[in-house]
Amino acid sequence: MFLRKTNMKMLVLAVLIVLAALPAYSNLNFIKDNSLFQNNQTTPEASTDDEWSKIISTHKNWNEQLDYDDSKYRIDYTFDHGLEDFIRKQLSMYHPDYTSIVVMDNETGEILAAVDYERASRKFGRDLTFSTTHPSASIIKVITAADLLENTHIKAETEFHYTGKSTTLYRYQLKEPEARRRWTRKINFQKAFATSNNVIFGRTAVDNLTPLGLKKMAERFAFNRDLITGIDLDNSSFGLADSTYHLAELSSGLNRQTVMSPVHGALIASIVANEGKIVWPQLIRSLEEGEGKKIYPPLKAEEQTITKPTAQELSRLFQATVTSGTARSAFRRSKKLLEDIEVGGKTGSITGGMPFGKRDWFVSYAKKRDSQDKGISICVMIVNQKKWYVKSPFLAKNIIEYYYSKMYPNKVKDPSNG
Repeated sequence: MFLRKTNMKMLVLAVLIVLAALPAYSNLNFIKDNSLFQNNQTTPEASTDDEWSKIISTHKNWNEQLDYDDSKYRIDYTFDHGLEDFIRKQLSMYHPDYTSIVVMDNETGEILAAVDYERASRKFGRDLTFSTTHPSASIIKVITAADLLENTHIKAETEFHYTGKSTTLYRYQLKEPEARRRWTRKINFQKAFATSNNVIFGRTAVDNLTPLGLKKMAERFAFNRDLITGIDLDNSSFGLADSTYHLAELSSGLNRQTVMSPVHGALIASIVANEGKIVWPQLIRSLEEGEGKKIYPPLKAEEQTITKPTAQELSRLFQATVTSGTARSAFRRSKKLLEDIEVGGKTGSITGGMPFGKRDWFVSYAKKRDSQDKGISICVMIVNQKKWYVKSPFLAKNIIEYYYSKMYPNKVKDPSNG
């Protein structure tokens, strides 16, 4: 009996070792069956939805061409090749262990860039971007802040007291300390967001929010929902707290159960830039048949996730992260950039996920101060294993500089042409 148990343990251990050796995010980029052209906006001559679903389900590996039923089709992706080439050059300079970078146009939802990189193989791809195996860490503070700003008395200037390290979350820290205690510190909500203070977010959520209310706010930000048509992407996950301390963990991001994809990170930032409105990510502009007839993918209706005043308050918190918070070092020498471009963001870090390592998140938006254009949103997720090579806010800053120096001038319409 003892030998049988021992053999069983050895078998389980062997299986775990094999699974650990497999690529952590392989084959995540295949088109989902019957997903892209249901309820499609097509030309009158187009075939039925079922026929188009069959066509797109044959697509694999990001190819731009596909054959179906003796016809040839071309997929027009939203990717900007110049921008993606610039991102690849940046990653080739610093060689992080794993990286995913997403750039999204806030007005259209078009994904302008989706670039992955793996240091060991020196290969680029897109799989990591469209996988939800990544703990969200402090990015979830955006959702908590939205719930607090929209549904409670909390404002950016509201002040709190706390003791202990701001990066920890012990049970004793969930109680309001005496203001006159020797080691008590004071901080307002904006600073707590900008510096990613776990104590303030955990305690403020426990005192003011409910598990169901926080979960509903997360779902308004597209957690537990289909995010994008055209690929087999699992939903980002946000659960229901089952205890007071669990609520504090969920609201501060100090857990590994809340997971999301990098493309979702870009969407979260875009909601702030779009004054509280969701413009859903779009990956494919059209499917063109050999004769030139185009079929357009279904567009999900835009939603007002939070009110405009709440989004404006969140924008203040995002900008504070860049000017005086956890992302300030990356933008320290970018005074001229910040004069012309409104940049806001949120950092996050946590160890775990697949591929395993310490995640370094930065979700951000950037838009021209003297323009009605809503700009772009960027998510940079770096997975560091033994050491770090470059910080995510620094890469985002470089992308913003490139976009507004090289791409944005071509986007702006020449006034002389009407």
